[in-house]
This record gives sequence, C-alpha cells and structure tokens, in this order.
Amino acid sequence: MNRLWAVFALMLLLLTGCSSGNSSTAMDGESLYKESCAACHGENLQGAVGPTIVNMKSKYSEAEVLKIVNEGTKKMPGNLLDEEKSEIVTKWLMEK
Repeated sequence: MNRLWAVFALMLLLLTGCSSGNSSTAMDGESLYKESCAACHGENLQGAVGPTIVNMKSKYSEAEVLKIVNEGTKKMPGNLLDEEKSEIVTKWLMEK
C-alpha cells in the first residue's frame, strides 16, 4: 500500500511539471512583449517611457524592427531577448 502511495505521489509531481499554464518561458509574441517591452512601451503599444510602437509595419520593414529589438537604439538597450524571442516579438509587432 505504501508503495502505491509513493508511485501516486511521484506521478503527481511529474504531471505538475507538464502543465500548460503561462510562465516566464512563454513563447508567444504578446506574452514576450508584456514581459520585456510593455514597461517602457505601454501595455497597448501606446508608449510610456519609450515611444509608441503602434503600426510599426508602416514605418519599418520586419528586418529593421528585428535589428532595433536585437541591437536597441540610443535610449533602448539591446540584447534584452535572445534571437528566437526577438523574432517572435518582431513578427507579433508587425501584425499590430
């Protein structure tokens, strides 16, 4: 009986690690934006400390936005996200 409880407890521990809830490793553009960019650019892209970034597609190419995200600008630091996350955020921004 004790062995059964031990197996049951182990299964519960393993299953909790497989949950699909939101976490800091989220890989969708909106989650990454909220985690890394919204503090300066605002929850709705309207700007705060940093400038508004609404309708980036009309101002920049995707490659230019990716370069800004990766390298930063005069006031914005670069390398806040790794390459994969930068690409995800860039694609998301181009749709906004």
